Amino acid sequence: MDPITIITALAGIVPTITRWIGGDKAGEVADKAVSIATSLTGEQDPEKAIARIQAEADIQLQFQQAFNSYSAGLQEQLTRRHEADMKSDSWLAKNVRPLCLLGITVAIMVGVFATGVPEDKLRTLTEMGGWVYGYYFLGRSAFDKGAVKLNFGGRKEAG
Repeated sequence: MDPITIITALAGIVPTITRWIGGDKAGEVADKAVSIATSLTGEQDPEKAIARIQAEADIQLQFQQAFNSYSAGLQEQLTRRHEADMKSDSWLAKNVRPLCLLGITVAIMVGVFATGVPEDKLRTLTEMGGWVYGYYFLGRSAFDKGAVKLNFGGRKEAG
């Protein structure tokens, strides 16, 4: 199974797993999720392990707890990397995210006003811009503060 398939299959159980899809750790996260799933279920086949987790509520809870513990470690690594960037004397390290915003904004503006840009490429560029803006303005604040909760599985959370 590829990382995206694994992550989306488990997103209904642990919605926070989707935050790692676009990052450089997607493969590692998927491998760890499979490792947790196979160890909890005793199934060697990842597809069978994931299906069993989706079917059994007690294993879902165990998977949520195990993955959330792993995810907290990943988030801690990311936080340390951001802190190291801010403590660095490098101008680029401190300003890489605003520069990404500037770059994507300029690219979108050029794409919108330039003639001859294919519609599909402009659509892809603006969609990518939406993801960059979303991460910059929402991701670091809304997800970290718990204001946004994803529920891909359609299950209602207690509370």
